[in-house]
Amino acid sequence: MTKFFKSLFVAAMFAGTSLAAHAAPVDISHAPVDLTADLLDYSSSDLINSFTLKQGQLAGADHNFFSDTYTFSLSGSNDLSALATSLKANAGSGLTLTGLSLGNANGILFHGALDLVNYTLQDQAWVLQSGNTPLSAGSYFLKIDGYVASPAGGSYSGNLAIAAVPEPETYGMLLVGLGLIGFVARRRRSQA
Repeated sequence: MTKFFKSLFVAAMFAGTSLAAHAAPVDISHAPVDLTADLLDYSSSDLINSFTLKQGQLAGADHNFFSDTYTFSLSGSNDLSALATSLKANAGSGLTLTGLSLGNANGILFHGALDLVNYTLQDQAWVLQSGNTPLSAGSYFLKIDGYVASPAGGSYSGNLAIAAVPEPETYGMLLVGLGLIGFVARRRRSQA
């Protein structure tokens, strides 16, 4: 009977070792960061983070991942642009960025894309722009996704910028002002 328990114990050890070798990837994301104050003061904010693996954590997409979240609130209508980069000397070094996205309580609004026109593949430059769809007042989040590709870890950096979109009334006042300037210039020309 003791031989049976010894065999069962050895089998359990092998099964445990096998399960540990195929464990699910570990979430190494950092705590969310609120950028609202920077955006109110400067209309932009830096995005920066670095990762080092802890003892026993393995590098690679099969072993770890991160999804860092940056939150912010906007008032009025705003255009948004974001850039996140992580320089890699080679495929097995540093961080690998896998996505950049913008969302709110309703879900993801915009997905970023790799910019291979202005940057190289080694720069891993992810860009996101609201384009012709300005963001209305409300709360939003920006997510940067990726994984640590080498045991030495790595970092990413970037920037989030907003620009207020003028209200329609502002355009009306601009047109009225231009009309008044034109009227005064024409009147002066006719008096001369």
